[in-house]
Amino acid sequence: MAAKTQHDYAVYLFEQGFYADAISHLDELLQEKQTGDRWSDWATAHFALGQFAEAERGFRRALELSPELADAAVTFGTMLANLGRWKEAVEMLERALPKLEPEQRATISAFVEQCREHLGPGTQTQGAC
Repeated sequence: MAAKTQHDYAVYLFEQGFYADAISHLDELLQEKQTGDRWSDWATAHFALGQFAEAERGFRRALELSPELADAAVTFGTMLANLGRWKEAVEMLERALPKLEPEQRATISAFVEQCREHLGPGTQTQGAC
């Protein structure tokens, strides 16, 4: 199976809720070639399974390889917020904002503000909303 088709199949498995199977296919693809998209999908599947340490490792690798991946930064930021890591969540979400389409930017900006409410007064993050 061609790598593109195999990646599409892994995404299909994820969308059907077969997260472990998706990870298995993505593991094979990552052994062939590491890309930001593959790592991001791998991390998202781990996030869906509640495997947060693995998900974090995958998102960090995805963004290292492909800093422009706004969806990876948004999903990672969402995971960090779910874990109560508010400052990191705000920083990650702000990183994605300039790369988002206007409608998504408005939604994520509102989420950033919700995350900021959990930070203490005077807490600064890098970047601006």
